[in-house]
Amino acid sequence: MAPHLSPILLDVRQMNSTTPVALWSYLIVATILEWALAKNFLSLTTIYSNVVIAVLAASQILAVAMVFLRLKYEPRGIIGIAAASLFFAVLAVVLALGSIGH
Repeated sequence: MAPHLSPILLDVRQMNSTTPVALWSYLIVATILEWALAKNFLSLTTIYSNVVIAVLAASQILAVAMVFLRLKYEPRGIIGIAAASLFFAVLAVVLALGSIGH
């Protein structure tokens, strides 16, 4: 086995079995909250609802990437590239949604 893989595999083995279940539960709760915001069941103005939905979506993407794509075991440079990509993806979506009303 390659020497750089052994510490990563040790960390993966130490991840307990509740992590995927907790992440799945978070994804379900965040999706229901996004749905409630989109249907205006929660009384927020439109701009605040859009911001909260964007933050929830970004946190869901980040949570899945950190756990299932094993980004938390990668070097800091790769995490920085992933974070910058996520930022620009969210920015593009927010700007695209902002231009719909015009």
